[in-house]
Amino acid sequence: MHPKRLLPLALAATALMVAACGTPEEATDPGASPSASAPASSPPPKPKPQPEPSRPPSSEKPVRGIVSAGGAAEGSLETTATPLPDKAAIEAYAATLGTSLQTPFTTKATTLLAHVPAGQRLYAQTVYDGCESPDPATITARTTGSDVVLDVAAPKGTNIQCLVAERSVALLSTQEGPVG
Repeated sequence: MHPKRLLPLALAATALMVAACGTPEEATDPGASPSASAPASSPPPKPKPQPEPSRPPSSEKPVRGIVSAGGAAEGSLETTATPLPDKAAIEAYAATLGTSLQTPFTTKATTLLAHVPAGQRLYAQTVYDGCESPDPATITARTTGSDVVLDVAAPKGTNIQCLVAERSVALLSTQEGPVG
């Protein structure tokens, strides 16, 4: 057979298959039948919007961040977190950090402070010295007596060698009072 003679047969077969199967919408809905389908001009019904459930302030997701800078690893890592209730506290804390970390820390902490949920307070703590920054998603808070302690999982080990270690400061908002 010649290809030109097969083209009309292929078109006819395609038309029969479409007629037998129905529209694509009917094909995806096993309960739909050609006689029960809505007219093609009417749009499908829209689902009713559901109201978002209200959440108590303590269930708001915390804000979190890591700020790292090379050459800022001065002194020991902190063992407890420092509360940062306002801009003045952020600036006072930044002054205790290495010079290369002060400006990035102040910028990030100020941004996060504006997003702290009601009933929570922002905390900062130097948590890591190394060649890579930890993942902010791994920051957790716990209490030791009346102190808040921020913990962060160290980055997965790679073979990166660095000449100057980065110091990382964790920022996390958590409930005021005892951390559960």
